[in-house]
Amino acid sequence: MRTLRAALAVMFLAVAYVLAAFALVGQQMAPRRRSRTSSDPGGLVLTEQDQPGLWAEVRDLAATAGTRAPDEIRLVPEVNAAVSEETSLLGLRTGTRRMFLGVPLLQGLSRNQLHAVLAHELGHHSTSHTRLGALIHRSRLAIAEVAAGLSNPLVKRPFRTYARLFFSLTRPLAHAHEIDADQLSATVAGPRTAAVTLRTLPALDAAWHIYLEQYVEAGTHYGLRPTRFFDNFTNLMSDPERLEELARISAAPPESKTSAYDSHPPLSERIERLEAMASADEADKSGNAASILRYPSQNFLALEDKTFAGSGLTPAPMAEIVSVAGARAAALNAETLLNAMQENQIVPATVRGALDLIASGNLDALLDLVEVESTTPEDDTSTKRRVIARLLGAAIAHELVGEDKARYELSWAGPWRLVDIAGQEVDPEDLAYEALGSPGYAAALRAWVHQLDAQVDNEAQAHTAPETPAPTPPDGYIGALAPISGDGFRTLLVTDTGLMLLKPSGSDRLATGLASVTSGSPGRKLIQRALDRSPAELATASNAAYVPWDEIRALHLKQSSSGRRSADITTAAGKGWSLRWTNAAEVEGHIWPAVDHYLGRRFTVD
Repeated sequence: MRTLRAALAVMFLAVAYVLAAFALVGQQMAPRRRSRTSSDPGGLVLTEQDQPGLWAEVRDLAATAGTRAPDEIRLVPEVNAAVSEETSLLGLRTGTRRMFLGVPLLQGLSRNQLHAVLAHELGHHSTSHTRLGALIHRSRLAIAEVAAGLSNPLVKRPFRTYARLFFSLTRPLAHAHEIDADQLSATVAGPRTAAVTLRTLPALDAAWHIYLEQYVEAGTHYGLRPTRFFDNFTNLMSDPERLEELARISAAPPESKTSAYDSHPPLSERIERLEAMASADEADKSGNAASILRYPSQNFLALEDKTFAGSGLTPAPMAEIVSVAGARAAALNAETLLNAMQENQIVPATVRGALDLIASGNLDALLDLVEVESTTPEDDTSTKRRVIARLLGAAIAHELVGEDKARYELSWAGPWRLVDIAGQEVDPEDLAYEALGSPGYAAALRAWVHQLDAQVDNEAQAHTAPETPAPTPPDGYIGALAPISGDGFRTLLVTDTGLMLLKPSGSDRLATGLASVTSGSPGRKLIQRALDRSPAELATASNAAYVPWDEIRALHLKQSSSGRRSADITTAAGKGWSLRWTNAAEVEGHIWPAVDHYLGRRFTVD
């Protein structure tokens, strides 16, 4: 049966070449729309000179698969590994072969699991079992590409009808080819490791989508993008709540939606087949997959720079991004509620006005602000209650943040959480939901807000108490760096008690401008002008930001492949700066060894 299908597939493929030729002629006759294409397939090229270990392992895997090694290996910001070829004649003629290696896979898989993935992808091009399998695989991809690109209705419908017939006929052959690729994975990494890999990939994909949608996109709305882009993903996957969530997905991985062009058998069948082959003593002790790269952090950083090049987004620490996004989301929801109250003549249109309505038992005045369509009155009331609780909770949060009684903090289980001035997590939405269910809770909700008022007063008294020591002023300079950029700062000073960031004064700008005209160094001039003043005087200047060493939570130093350097500084209070400079910047003294000395483990370098 398999031989008969193979013969029919070859016959259909021959017909496909004829139809494709007619399709292309039809495309030539149809009105053309100009399209912009790029010769850059994307990602960061990993050369054999820079990554000899990676290339050696890939060549070994290709030899085991019985196929040629790729011509290029590219690092990409996706949960994906693939081997693709530039083909012509519907896959009959092959060209450049590229391997794409996703950073999230390197972060979330073991080295043996990565071998299983790459072996499977190389297996698609293997001729060890049958040459027809690789040809059918390439042809299915090529036919799908042609079918998707057709625009002329005279040729689109007949060619797509033929494509469906071809895919239907070759699906068993494609499934068999996928099973052969899975078998190769099991041969290379072990059946149990190959099965665990298939379970892990959907969880990694889910985690990556959470990271992009809940964290990265939260910043792009405000022109920000996260620094340490890939490190943040590792932090998310390390969160205990996220680990439980990902473990549940791995235990019962969902079946992906398949199309007519999909060649994979059901995922559950593939896992079951591999697990049936596994032995009890099989163990994976290969370590993290990122170890396959030489200097992985530098490569991740270079890919980060390339990914966001030309985006116009300002790099910022993730803690700063979620703080901005959380506060803005609360403000928008608060505006929605208070505007609706005002439009419906509910006076006063304030948070306390809403709480007074609930406490007085006039709950319907708020619930009627929401229009829903439910099957029963009970569902209608429940839905309205949830909507009003969300909006009222956000309005309370917005008020607390605006009055410095609470703030939004980064949460990898979140993406953010609201904490009061004592650092305790609070949930106004949950309290609002309880208040809407029982008017007696409205009084408790108001009491809680008043309690925060008292905490703020106590906190203010604590700050003015004589027993609270003021930061020790700096006594001497250790080094300086200029010019830098970020938040308007131009000079970084390292002192014996902390860091100082200086914004240029009007005279500083004049002096650096003259230095440029006279072939001098603006950076050297900024440093000289700063060092001419005492550190204690500068620490209290209006154009300076002074942070003692013990108030710095983290300082991350990194350098891109283009020679640009940056430092992300985060304080214990949650404030952060992202500083940048080039190799042309002037340096006075050995500043980074000093930073390393004072910060210890809080200082990291890429």
